[in-house]
Amino acid sequence: MIDFRYHIVSIVAVFMALAVGIVLGSGPLKDDISGFLEDRTQQLAQEKVALQNDISALRADISASEDFATIAQPVLVDGLLTGRVVAIVVLPDVDGGQVDAVEDAVDAAGGSVGERVTIEPAWFDPERSEILSRVADTLTRGGRDEDTYELAGQVLAEALLAPGGRPVGQPSTDDAVGVLAAFENEGFIAADEDEVTRGDTAIVVGPSGVIPGADVALPPLLAALDDVGVGTVLTAAQGSDDPAGVIGVLRSSREDGVVSSEDRVETVTGVTVTIAALAEQVAGGVGHYGTGEGADGPAPDPLPRG
Repeated sequence: MIDFRYHIVSIVAVFMALAVGIVLGSGPLKDDISGFLEDRTQQLAQEKVALQNDISALRADISASEDFATIAQPVLVDGLLTGRVVAIVVLPDVDGGQVDAVEDAVDAAGGSVGERVTIEPAWFDPERSEILSRVADTLTRGGRDEDTYELAGQVLAEALLAPGGRPVGQPSTDDAVGVLAAFENEGFIAADEDEVTRGDTAIVVGPSGVIPGADVALPPLLAALDDVGVGTVLTAAQGSDDPAGVIGVLRSSREDGVVSSEDRVETVTGVTVTIAALAEQVAGGVGHYGTGEGADGPAPDPLPRG
């Protein structure tokens, strides 16, 4: 009986509160509540318009900056890579337009593109590491005791670049072709050429997203390219500075002291800085550029001059 009375009292209290609210809302507080809601609605509408104007202004600024960067790029990169032959190494899930932009900038800088190779996801797959090791070991005819990714990276780097300052830029059909074919046959890379034009420098183009296994497999590849050639730069799109992204992986590894990076390759400015960073590498410097975590600044300071 007590429980029943308790419920009756609770229900009555609820209805009384509702009735009081209706009376107040339609009576003494009606104007205050209505006025408050109208004022708040107007305020929110004004804030929305202001934000839209800010967004439009920022977009206009970005567009103007990109237009200026496009005009300035030929002047800024002119002569920076004169006589250099650059191997282009493309990581998985990279926008092809970004790779084309980098290659065009290499040409504008007075250099030329040697070999363009795409690294497939299988290279980074730990379940394929035993096969990768077997291929690399076969290509070196055994005798090396490096880690799988160190050995594979070294073998690929020696196929793409000319070790020890040997002549670059001349198409060859020697063992380098066999190396690329062996890796390609197992699905580790994709290469279009039947002959290899060895370079002396390398630009590695990465995605904005995460490549599973990159934390283990990428640093040895970058180190090998830098070891064989005279300069290597890793460039990738915004977001790649995430700890699990390719730029983040490099900047948190011991290779950050030898391989340079740029984290905004989707912009004209980022492409220009990539070329400047490679020129700095050739001169013996190293740096990490862009706006992401771990960047030293927007560009080498002072900028290299051709």
